[in-house]
This record gives sequence, structure tokens and C-alpha cells, in this order.
Amino acid sequence: MKAILVIADGLGGRPTDFNGKTCLEAASTPNLDELASKGINGILYPIKPGVRPGSDTAHLSIFGYDPYKFYTGRGVFEALGVGMEVKEGDICFRTNFATIKEDFTVLDRRAGRIKEGTKELENALHKLDELYKDVRIIFKASVEHRGALILRGRNLSHQISDADPHKTGVKIEGAKPLVEDDKAKRTAEIVNRIVKESYRLLKDHPINLEREKRGALPANVILPRGASIKIKMPSLEELYGIKGIAVAGGALYMGIARAVGLEIMKAEGATGRADTNIINKMKVAIEGLKQADFAFIHIKGADSCAHDRDAEAKIRFIEKIDEGIGYLMDNVDWGETHIAFTGDHSTPIAFGDHSADPVPIVISGPNVVRDDVKEFNERSALRGGLGKINGNVVPILFGYCDWLEKYGT
Repeated sequence: MKAILVIADGLGGRPTDFNGKTCLEAASTPNLDELASKGINGILYPIKPGVRPGSDTAHLSIFGYDPYKFYTGRGVFEALGVGMEVKEGDICFRTNFATIKEDFTVLDRRAGRIKEGTKELENALHKLDELYKDVRIIFKASVEHRGALILRGRNLSHQISDADPHKTGVKIEGAKPLVEDDKAKRTAEIVNRIVKESYRLLKDHPINLEREKRGALPANVILPRGASIKIKMPSLEELYGIKGIAVAGGALYMGIARAVGLEIMKAEGATGRADTNIINKMKVAIEGLKQADFAFIHIKGADSCAHDRDAEAKIRFIEKIDEGIGYLMDNVDWGETHIAFTGDHSTPIAFGDHSADPVPIVISGPNVVRDDVKEFNERSALRGGLGKINGNVVPILFGYCDWLEKYGT
């Protein structure tokens, strides 16, 4: 048996999205409607009712991991997602290359969305690892201004605030301990020193001098945020005895996949943006399932459109997702494949951010008893046989594949 989970980031919406309809209702989705008619439908609260989920906590919950137990912050997933080796006890951060003045006033948190030269800047920042004898400092650049930072050593804590002030026109105040604890105090001091030292290493770097010469903003500092600690988390293989793959474009989602033990497979044109090549993602997943039992496919663009409050763009992207689902449906063995399709949260257009609203979900396959739902959207899903569920999509999907251990005798 094979299982596929497709998550459309920010899929859900509200009737205020587009002329009394959600974007999903307004979109033309013949393939998703067919999937709904072949399966069991319902409403998913990614974590539980009354909780506005982040993408990270929502994915953990959907995979069956209690985020209140396993979530310590986003940094770990960002570090894993950019391909870093993360060890138990590591303190991890997501970072931005940014532009600051000499007095550490932030001019641009993304250094003009720098696109080139970040590898050379990363190489310069390797000298950060010489600051302390008992603490490893490991930095890796990712896409554009993004990166990840790891602190490895004893007597460290993730209980510190962000060094990133999250706004421009203000001075960097630095990280602060969030608890009365020597470990947190020491870690905050280390991070603040890293920020200052990164400025020293980057401000006169040839890449930045060249950028300034042509009027571009220099990437002259790194701003860490989202501190977290790597803790022990059982893999899906340990829990269910299955091997899985993941196809995603964004570092966060690849990081979550690595955290649960999935092998990352790259698809050409998978950008994590609205221009992503969804068909290629489906092709890679189908190919990967020849050797694996489970495939996780993440599609980001609908969320980005909703954050931009662009209903028409979100509608167009949902229709693009529908084409990808059509390709998937045409190329799987329906005699041995179960597919779950849902979102990780709602992002209504008027709100422009994650909301606590539930999202529709459908599961289809040979062991599924179909309900009477014929369309896939928030309103139709209310009538589905799956009812209302809180997270745990992967265990439910795996249940249809007969991969679960019996509880009790």
C-alpha cells in the first residue's frame, strides 16, 4: 500500500475572500471535486479549535506529533531545511542578512533581498566559529537573504528573545534571556556578540563594497531569531515502520520533513513561490514512491497570495494546484494508493494572515468509505463523513493503509 499527503499551504479562507465566496469556492477545481466525490471529506483544525496555527506547529500536528510537546521553536526546522547537520541539544536560529548603519540602526531587514554573493558572505562568517573554545558557531546561507545558525556546546539555552528587532529605523537592542537562568543569559550574550562580529566581518567584504558601488544595499550583518533546541523526536519509520519521501520548496517544510525522518527529493522548478512547478513535484513524488511507502508534497503559493491580500492570485494558484492533483490522480495506482489533500491553515484575504478557521480535508483510496460530498471546499466539507478532526492527518491516512499498531488487545 502507498500513501500520499498533499498540503496546500494557507488553503482555507472565508466568504469575505471573493464576492461572498472563499477563494477555494471561487476557483475552478474539477480534479479536487472528483477527488472529493471519490473519498471521505471533513473539516480539519490543524491543531485544535481556537488556536491560530503557525505553519511549523500545524505541520507537526498534522503529522501526528503534539506541538505542545515537540515544538521548541522554528530555528531547528530552518537549520534542517537548509541541509545542516543538527544534533540533539543544538540551539538553532533562522537568520536574515540585513543592512544596518554604523550605529546598528536597521535600514533593511532583508538586505534588498540579496540574490547573489551569499555563499562568499557565508565563507567570511566561518570565522565566527573561532570566537569561543567551548561553543561551535555554524552558519549556513540559504535562499536570498535567509540563513540558519547553530550554537553547539554545553550550558546553552533556547530561552532567549530575538536579536532581530523585526522593524526598520530602530537600533538593534540584542537578544535577552527570557528566564532567570545563567544558560539563557550566556546564550543571549553569545548571540549579541555574533551579531556585532558579523558586522565587523561583513561591512567591508568585497561583495558588499561592490553592492554599494552600484547602489545596492550591503548585506552587512546577520540577525538571528526563532531560537529553538533540537530534542529527540521519533521518526515516522520508528513509529509506523514505513519509509517516506518529501517534495517541497521551502526550507521550513523540508526541515520538518527531515525532522520526522523523510528523505528530501528535489523537483526542478520547485521554488516555494507562486511560480513553482507543481507538475514536476508530482512527477518526483510518483517516482519516489517506487521505493518508498509514503510521499509528502508541500505546495506554498496560495498562502503567499493570501498574505498579499490578492484574492485573484490565490484563486489562480488554487486552479494551478488542481491541475497538479489531476496529474497525480492520473498517475497513481488507485488499487493500492490512499491520498489525503488538505491545508495547514486558513489565510483569509481580508485578514492577510493565518486564522484559527478550519480547513477542508479529503482522503481517498480503496479502503475509504465514500460520503456524498461532490465538491471540495470549506462549505461542502462541513457535510462530509470524516466530521471535524484535530490534526493527526497522517495517523488517520496510515490507518487506511493498515500501518497502525493495535492499541490494547
